[in-house]
Amino acid sequence: MSKDITRREAIREMLLAGAGIAVSGSLLDACARRGGNEAKDAVMEPAPEGTLIDTQTWRTLGETIGMLGLGCMRLPTVGGGAAGFGVSHLDQEAVNAMVDYAIAHGVNYFDTAPAYGESEVVTGIALKRHPRESFKIATKLSNFAYGAASPSLEDGIKMFETSLKNLQVDYVDFLLLHAVNSLSELESRFLANGLLDYLKEQKAAGRIKHLGFSFHGDNAALPQILDHDSWDFVQIQLNYLDWKDMGGGFGGSSGPTSAESLYNTLVSRNIPVVVMEPVKGGALANVSDALKARMQERHPGLTPAANALSFVGSLPGVMVTLSGMSSMDQLKENVALFTDFKPFKSDDLAFMQTIADLYKSNTHIPCTACAYCMPCPHGVNIPGNFKAFNTASDNLNIPDPANKGKDYNKQKRAFLKLYKEQPVAARADMCVECNACLPKCPQHIRIPGQLKMISGLVSKL
Repeated sequence: MSKDITRREAIREMLLAGAGIAVSGSLLDACARRGGNEAKDAVMEPAPEGTLIDTQTWRTLGETIGMLGLGCMRLPTVGGGAAGFGVSHLDQEAVNAMVDYAIAHGVNYFDTAPAYGESEVVTGIALKRHPRESFKIATKLSNFAYGAASPSLEDGIKMFETSLKNLQVDYVDFLLLHAVNSLSELESRFLANGLLDYLKEQKAAGRIKHLGFSFHGDNAALPQILDHDSWDFVQIQLNYLDWKDMGGGFGGSSGPTSAESLYNTLVSRNIPVVVMEPVKGGALANVSDALKARMQERHPGLTPAANALSFVGSLPGVMVTLSGMSSMDQLKENVALFTDFKPFKSDDLAFMQTIADLYKSNTHIPCTACAYCMPCPHGVNIPGNFKAFNTASDNLNIPDPANKGKDYNKQKRAFLKLYKEQPVAARADMCVECNACLPKCPQHIRIPGQLKMISGLVSKL
């Protein structure tokens, strides 16, 4: 690639020149508007000497940011495994090693939140060992109010100050209003109590460099929030599976939602996009053997996770792709992918939509294992039960009691084995449909109904 052409320009040419364009006309129009030469554009500059990962200079923000960011919600725990929402006992030594490797290889964006258990504290300890200018820290104001009165200004101020203390910094580079999914939610959590005004004051004072929000709402809600105020950036869920359709909303309250629409809305307004869930909570890293073989045939050497990350990394307007890495092996694999990154061409993007269609042909519960729904008041391991069902579905091992084919007994044994990996007290049939989990799910899953479906299947088996 010539040094005279930016990465974003190269991607644009690939998208415009290829046959069978996989993206919408509005996205192509946005690509054309964002050719890389306008003062407000996000354009590529040469990476600093010694930096292995592709690094982007975002002129709208005046920041240089690696394409890959470390999402700190699923950090390694003591004894192995990944952390989730509210899970403590993080492995400080393992996190230190991952942060050291990340910074050494050009990863300089670290995303955490008060809601992620010990994440802020552990991340702060790990980052404190490095020069402040070597990393960008993003955290959130997680002032959720599930069925309670609107959060107070005082509580919001306390949460922000606690985040600075936990992270051991004088300022945060990126502060997000956590999971603002509708204009009414913005009003109740940040406007009515004056909290957004306070955050703007902190930005003016230099304690927040850039102010934005994370979003899990529907297509219609995003423009309403964007119209209300001026935002530096927005974080959305984006992956090839959700590109065309994220599925229905909680209680029928959410309208049509697609990552494509959300992405196009932001790009059309020149708002930098931060991507979360590029591998959908690990689901797209653990696809069926058949899908894995299809991807391997098309992209030899790329794992399913690398295919998912490449889809997102190839989109103009994406400032940083967050991956919730929980091990050094995952970090090394992702760093290797984004080092000398080779963006997908238009036909590759179209191919990934074929994979999405095949994936959706099996029954899945769209759980990303974020564990926002946890802890369940009655002890049900909601993500664990959903994982058992989805794993069986991926391997075509969902038994059908109404149609006992030749593989029925094999499928029955395989599914029940996965299901019974959960302790008895944590299984789906322990759900009492209290509905405490419903408003917490960013995927708008009708959780009690899905648990009832699983327990009903187990009962029949």
